[in-house]
Amino acid sequence: MERTKHMDFAEQPTCHSYFMICSEGQLEDGIGFVAAEGGGFDPDEITDRLGIQPVHTKKLGEPLAPGHGLSAFSEWAACEQIAPAMDAGSQCASIVQALAPHISTLREIKNEYNVRYYLMVVPHVYSEVAPALDFDSDVIRFCHDTETEISVDLYVYEHRQEEADWPI
Repeated sequence: MERTKHMDFAEQPTCHSYFMICSEGQLEDGIGFVAAEGGGFDPDEITDRLGIQPVHTKKLGEPLAPGHGLSAFSEWAACEQIAPAMDAGSQCASIVQALAPHISTLREIKNEYNVRYYLMVVPHVYSEVAPALDFDSDVIRFCHDTETEISVDLYVYEHRQEEADWPI
């Protein structure tokens, strides 16, 4: 009997990537991440200046979920890429292609506000099968030109497929 691994659709290795502007700041005990002075910005202004619709925003001082206080930082995320699910490099290339016409505006925003730029890559790995993670020269050049950091938020899951009649 040949052993084959069974993997549900929900357990397929995937990756999604996006571009994020976040307040500069630091972690504070008992509070979490807190924006540095000048790090708060209005996400709507970023949307207007770049002409790109965000997938997620957070404004310094806005109410969070009930009972969770106020946001301690600002955040703007856009250009989310989900496909191809197994190729983070292609996702990042698509993000950079969308943002390349806005490099001068991104530089202006960085000069006006105390913010950081991130190219966020979020792979989900199952059974030791992982999406490809490589960055071409256009992605590297964009990151250099805009002072964008590449951040990989890796999720690794152990897949267990146990069957009572599995031969030893």
